[in-house]
Amino acid sequence: MPHLWTNGVNLYYEEHGSGEPLILIMGFTVSSIGWRWNLPAFAQEFRTIVFDNRGVGQSDKPDEPYSMAMFADDTAGVLDGLGIDQAHVFGISMGGMIAQEFTLRNPQRVKTLTLGCTHWADRTPRCRKTPTSCAC
Repeated sequence: MPHLWTNGVNLYYEEHGSGEPLILIMGFTVSSIGWRWNLPAFAQEFRTIVFDNRGVGQSDKPDEPYSMAMFADDTAGVLDGLGIDQAHVFGISMGGMIAQEFTLRNPQRVKTLTLGCTHWADRTPRCRKTPTSCAC
């Protein structure tokens, strides 16, 4: 079982296919197995990387508070460990929030950003209104 040591944890990961790198970030409490239905199609076109976020699946589960910044840094650590400078990034649910934070922290590393069934990760209090009344 492949693991990468990054940011003080061992993160489980898998690679499938070949081509430009695509990293898939799963949502809250779901392991990378959640991508099982999509993985074959992505792997036909991309070097597809899935991983278990810290606290989930086969990754370490440290007993400490987690943050979006921590998850974003873990994502960067997976790419670093695999020698990937830039990737397509796809996050679903909480994984979409992680993907947004990763993009804000590492814009040069993101070839494209795809968000599914997620919420924005805006960190400013001005956007705590409903989407239709948000002044962002």
